[in-house]
Order: sequence, then structure tokens, then C-alpha cells
Amino acid sequence: MFALAAASALPWVPTASAQAPAQIEIEAVQPISGSWTYRAIPGGSEADFIDAAAVVRLQIKCNRTSRMVSIVRSGVPAAAPTMSFWTTSLSRTVPARFLATKELVADLIATNPLLDSIAFSRGRFATAASGAPMVAVPSAPETTRVIEDCRN
Repeated sequence: MFALAAASALPWVPTASAQAPAQIEIEAVQPISGSWTYRAIPGGSEADFIDAAAVVRLQIKCNRTSRMVSIVRSGVPAAAPTMSFWTTSLSRTVPARFLATKELVADLIATNPLLDSIAFSRGRFATAASGAPMVAVPSAPETTRVIEDCRN
């Protein structure tokens, strides 16, 4: 009872997952050239966006056991505490972790509304992080399939 009273006396501070990045007109942003591929992997599935130079630029991975979807940006030059996303209906900045492989990863529970926004974004969605320029990619059924894999 005392813990509840003490907790309710604390000021509400929004978490990083609730922050909105700077507004952009996502419809005016040109997606990079490339294509999405889908594949089942042990314990889940993943969709990879491969650019015109045959480099994986973005991955969306499902871990069915934890019901977590990881969005992975490759080729990020330095650590960043967050990753920002823009879709046609939503903009969000979420916590991220930096890997030694120069990848920045945002982990989201499969029911996170940002994933719906990515799945239903019209034409494209984009991501950026401190020290990593914005990358806009075309929307595709492969990303939706990965997200749905984690929900079923």
C-alpha cells in the first residue's frame, strides 16, 4: 500500500519509447533502391532489405519464444542510445543497443503499435540514429509477415 502511494506521488516521466523524432514528410523521402527477402530461421523469421550494392541495410527479425521483433540497422559507425522511425502514420524514437558488428538494434514487443505502423506504412518507412543518416526503405509484405509471425 505504501509503495503504491509513494509511486503515485512520483512525477510521470515519458520513456524513450514514447518520444517522437523531428517531423518529416515521409511521402517526400525517396526510398533507397533494393529489395526485401523473407526467410524462416530457427525460432522465428527475418526480412532483410538488400540495397542495389547487395548490402543488407535493414533487418526485421522475429524471436517467437520471446515474442520480440528486432529492427537492425547495419553499417552504423558509432553507438547511439536510440533509433528513430518515421512511417505515414507515426513517428517514434525507441531505445537501441549497439553491437560490435556496427549494427544498431531496436527490440520491440510484437504488439508494439510502431510495428503496425511499419507494416501498414504507405510506400515507405524510414529510420535514423545519431551518427547514422536516415535510410528510407520501401514498405513490403515481407516485413508484415515477420511481424505477424511473432504474434501468432
